[in-house]
Amino acid sequence: MPSDKVIARERRALLKLMDQGPFKIPKRQVDENILIATWNIQQFSNNKTKRALRYIADICERFDIVALQEIKTNLRGLSRLRELLPGNYRILVSDPTGNHERFAFLYDKRTVHPTGLVCEIGFKVPAATHRGFQLHRMPYCASFQAGRFDFVLVSVHIYYGKTSAERDFREQEIQKLVDFIHRRSKTERSKVFDRDFFVVGDFNVEEAGDRFFQALVSRGFKMPGRLRNLKTNFMQDATFDKIAWVDRPSFSFTGKINVVPFGKVLFQDCRPKGGKKQISDHLPLWAEFAINRLTQELDQILSS
Repeated sequence: MPSDKVIARERRALLKLMDQGPFKIPKRQVDENILIATWNIQQFSNNKTKRALRYIADICERFDIVALQEIKTNLRGLSRLRELLPGNYRILVSDPTGNHERFAFLYDKRTVHPTGLVCEIGFKVPAATHRGFQLHRMPYCASFQAGRFDFVLVSVHIYYGKTSAERDFREQEIQKLVDFIHRRSKTERSKVFDRDFFVVGDFNVEEAGDRFFQALVSRGFKMPGRLRNLKTNFMQDATFDKIAWVDRPSFSFTGKINVVPFGKVLFQDCRPKGGKKQISDHLPLWAEFAINRLTQELDQILSS
């Protein structure tokens, strides 16, 4: 068992990593910006040690809202994480879907709050057959508000698969999802909760420009140029995770996006170092957006 001093030193090193240098995370400013993060926490059930959960909590606390993927049926680990965070954090969590996995939104109620829509995304199927295409892990969707800014956040974990047929299914999952969200984003304003969509999560995109990447951007979703090649797994050799959005004048991307490479400072007393085994094989991915400028709200009305 590591001493409290070992853990405290690593927590200080983690805070320094997030406060300074190339991986600095912007400060959260109520009603001025929103920091959205996504994190596939590998096999997250009640299997994480208190030490690992403490580090996970330190990272999550830096964001207004975090979309979590790969939460297993057992929710005790998520509950323990919540207990380590300040009392202003709340959780929305889905039922188990494909591979016995749940999705969750962890959010700071001081800066964002739900506005009513919470659902899994399923596609219509013919009544006569009850058969049709569905994603293996049905995406989790919720609407939120930050100041004047309303938005819908969709969290996904796209099927991977290695065979030719499985890779075809992976591409089809992404394409069907972006087609669906594109249609929703074009719906009349009075008929939907909001048309500002953010789609985040593990898309299992292998490299910029591959068939999976092209499916994701096929409907005009916006992504920072840097995200094309930003490595988001622990080994930082793959581009699996993404943050994309339907571009609208109601908010603006500040140009700041990155991962939190926690392996540089955590579990340095272990072999191998870094915490891949203890925490996750994916890194948290985040982006900052400017919100709540009155001109943005007026521009949205004029452009609708």
